[in-house]
Amino acid sequence: MMTSDRRIALVLFAYTMLLAVLPVVLDEHTFARTFSEEGPFEDLSIVAWIATALIVVVRIRPFGARAGAFALLCLACAAREADWHRAFTGESFLKNSFYRDVAHPMEEKLVCATIVLLLLALLLYVGCVIARFLFLRGGWRSRSGGWLLTGTVLLVTSKVLDRLPAILSVNYGIEFGPLLMLYAKAFEEGLEAVPLITLGWSVWISQFERRYLS
Repeated sequence: MMTSDRRIALVLFAYTMLLAVLPVVLDEHTFARTFSEEGPFEDLSIVAWIATALIVVVRIRPFGARAGAFALLCLACAAREADWHRAFTGESFLKNSFYRDVAHPMEEKLVCATIVLLLLALLLYVGCVIARFLFLRGGWRSRSGGWLLTGTVLLVTSKVLDRLPAILSVNYGIEFGPLLMLYAKAFEEGLEAVPLITLGWSVWISQFERRYLS
């Protein structure tokens, strides 16, 4: 690990410690506002997705299909965090209930379904590119691959934390205590930007290390 990698790791560690402290030091109203869907951490994740896409566009040369797909997926995720998936329909078109609702015109459902299929194809393509580099080409042993793997794992972890309390409550009758719910919320919202820092750093150093987008 080089000095620059250690600095990135130190920043991420300090940020994670900050998230661990906030549920204890913030009052209920301030915590709810800080970690709400309209709060600063949600806005930070939108900015982080866009910044990651810009790093790909600016840094990757030659800029080909893999880089373009990665950048487009980042922008799509930024749009998702900004609630564009429900901005024009009043309800998320990423959920099955949208297509079962007779109040939505068939034309609208067809357009939304087409967008969803394109996004799924984009996600699968990028996932295959990442998996091929990490596991078939041994990229996980490199600096760029290590940060890419770290970012991917953290991103999946943040999504699991987002769904875990509801799944445990509905399916298994397991309820989190008040403090544990605060920590789940803090890390779910707060960690959304962290994977993007590691992914962006991976993209940046990949141009003079192990390449996977060009």
